[in-house]
Amino acid sequence: MFAGSRGPSPPSGRSPDRTEDSRRPLGWILLVVAGATALGLVATVQAYFGMPSSEPMSFWEMTKYWLPDYYLWAALAPLILWLGRRFPIERRGWARHLALHVAAATVLLQVELLVSCAVISVIASIPERYDGFWDYYRTVARGYFLWGLIIYLLILAAGQAYQNARRLRAQEVEAADLRGRVVEAQLRALKMQLHPHFLFNTLNSIGALVRTGERERALGMLAGLGDLLRYSLENEERQEVPLQEEIEFLRRYLEVEQMRFSDRLQVEFRVEEEALLASVPNMILQPLVENAIRHGVSPHGGQRRVRVGASRRDGQLQLEVQDDGPQPPPGWRPDESSGVGLRNVRERLARMYGSSGELRVRPGSTAGVVSTVELPWKRWKEAP
Repeated sequence: MFAGSRGPSPPSGRSPDRTEDSRRPLGWILLVVAGATALGLVATVQAYFGMPSSEPMSFWEMTKYWLPDYYLWAALAPLILWLGRRFPIERRGWARHLALHVAAATVLLQVELLVSCAVISVIASIPERYDGFWDYYRTVARGYFLWGLIIYLLILAAGQAYQNARRLRAQEVEAADLRGRVVEAQLRALKMQLHPHFLFNTLNSIGALVRTGERERALGMLAGLGDLLRYSLENEERQEVPLQEEIEFLRRYLEVEQMRFSDRLQVEFRVEEEALLASVPNMILQPLVENAIRHGVSPHGGQRRVRVGASRRDGQLQLEVQDDGPQPPPGWRPDESSGVGLRNVRERLARMYGSSGELRVRPGSTAGVVSTVELPWKRWKEAP
């Protein structure tokens, strides 16, 4: 860079930028050597075409004056970077650290100049206009001290920028990890909220059967409840499952409910085969079906039907639960439902999918209520 006074033309170019990474030392060494070589060749080309006609020199001879300088600064870069990490120029104490770096740059510059001049005297020759080695060295030292200081500060700034970038990336990763842990904890809490809610409702149904003397049906419900609780506990840590697995859990739940309602409850599944491969939140359908049974079947006599559907629509997975009970009264506002199940579903969708996940509850076209969940289509094998 500033070896120009050692050859026939003034200096040009920049110092190589090198940073350390203990995990990939060989890669960084090769990168720095390649960068130093490229910059040295660029500076050589510029010096070659700007060379005075009174001092002709071949391009190969010219490289002997330029490349050593770049390689030496590349070799000093690890020490400069270490000094930068040890004494960073930051808001607090920046003046003292800057003065320390100026002193360090002065010392390293003299070392670099001595070694560079010695190398040039061996592989090339000191230009004739200089009266020996020390005259050559003093001339270079006087003329290029400021440029050497700039080179030092450029390497220092590059290293500090790299460290700041790494620190920022680490903070972003840590913040993202923290956000992920918070969301995971919130989802787990929401999911655990379903367990006592589901358990208490089912136990109340079993208690009602016992009070009416229907012991066989009560025992059957207890056995079914045991299967459901075992599945729920085995999958407690899973936030997403394939829809096929969710449907199987729902079938077991409905078998328990059908024991309670006997032939009053009919269930119909309309699930596209492709939709069975989709990834869905664990236990997302059970609260919707429970809501349909509570409001569309339980308070009313006669046979009632609950339909469960799933289909793929324009990159979205659509899940639908509908009952054929009476329509809600005028002025009914489904979006203000405060039931544990529906509120839980809305909060889980919001935390897992943001605005891409939605629950809509509306009156059916002729009877009952329709609950529709929309979420991004994702095949189960692609789920994290």
